[in-house]
Amino acid sequence: MNIEYITCSDMREHNDIDEIIDLGKKYPCAEFAIQAHPSKFSPSMPRYVWFDTLVHALRVNKIKIAMHVNSEYRTEVCSYGVVPYHLRRLWEIRRIDGTPVIGRVQININGGNDIFEFHADKVADIIRAYPDIKFIFQYTSAQHGRISKLDKKHVPFALLYDASGGCGISPDSWYGPVFPNHQMGYSGGLSPENVVDNLNEINEILPADYSTWIDAEGKLKSPDSNGKKVFDVALAEKYIERAYRWQILNGYQR
Repeated sequence: MNIEYITCSDMREHNDIDEIIDLGKKYPCAEFAIQAHPSKFSPSMPRYVWFDTLVHALRVNKIKIAMHVNSEYRTEVCSYGVVPYHLRRLWEIRRIDGTPVIGRVQININGGNDIFEFHADKVADIIRAYPDIKFIFQYTSAQHGRISKLDKKHVPFALLYDASGGCGISPDSWYGPVFPNHQMGYSGGLSPENVVDNLNEINEILPADYSTWIDAEGKLKSPDSNGKKVFDVALAEKYIERAYRWQILNGYQR
């Protein structure tokens, strides 16, 4: 299998922007994702201002970044077909070559309060409005009905298999692609220590020429001076480096 993205989730305003950029330059397959929800990611809030600064800094290079949409923002997208302006303006920022700086947007429909209306036609309209952005939806068996409805709209999207709903718990087993026309990625309990073992397991269930990605969050954090766990660039680099080394030894390169 080919690892298209090695995703590191939940970078925040305490992280040094230059460190993120340097790590992205060192490993072009690395992707860095911000978690967007209104309680911490609204205009003028530190996290929003920090990410806005990062996005503008990346207009001149190819470092991969993503936005993971949660809570009320998720509901606005899925129930009402509305992208809040302050998210939309970030999606529309482009590099000097014309490509969007935010290459992928993940809509977290599983985990937390997932009791909300999912209108596939409204979601499909948003996907069509942003053809240069890759959209991702969390997938578990509980979300199969929602994903089936969206699949019938014949729009492109990818799926992230995350049985724990963002809680960072490894699944009992990994599952192969459920929808043949939609790329499947994998998340749940991945860490620098176990990423190689998990890649070996995932590789067993995917076709040899399959292109996928992996996503880690909770186990890329360490306590700050106040004891709060925050995104740790050093841990992220260990995770990326070990996955990258696995790719060189076992995967294929496009």
